[in-house]
Amino acid sequence: MRLPAFLARQMVVSGSLRATSDGFTLQARNPFGEGALTAIGRIIVDGEPVDPAAIEAVRVGDPVTYRATEVSPATPVLLRKGDLVTFHVRGPIPGPGFHRLEVEVTERTMGTIVVEVEEPLAG
Repeated sequence: MRLPAFLARQMVVSGSLRATSDGFTLQARNPFGEGALTAIGRIIVDGEPVDPAAIEAVRVGDPVTYRATEVSPATPVLLRKGDLVTFHVRGPIPGPGFHRLEVEVTERTMGTIVVEVEEPLAG
C-alpha cells in the first residue's frame, strides 16, 4: 500500500535527511498505534535502490540496532505510537538539495507500506 502524501509527511521527520561519513540517516515517527515491523524492505534514493544489507534501524531509546536483513515475522521491531526510528544507510552520500526517497516496510497487520517523500539534505 502506497501511503498518501499527507500520511507520508506525518511519518518522515522533516529535516532529518543527513549525510554521514559512510552514507546518510533518515528519521521516521510512528503516527499510528502499536505495531510490529516484520520487514524493512527497500529504500530508493533518487531512483537508485539501496542494498538491504546496507540498511540499519534504531528505535530512539532502544539500544538494539536492527539490520534490515534480520527483521522478519520471527524477529519483528515492535513499535508504539510516537516511536522515533532512525534509518542509517551505508552507501553513496546524497549531495545538496532535495532528494526523492522511497521507503518500504512491512507491518504485521497493515502489510507492505511504501512511503514516498522529497526531503532536502539537512546542513
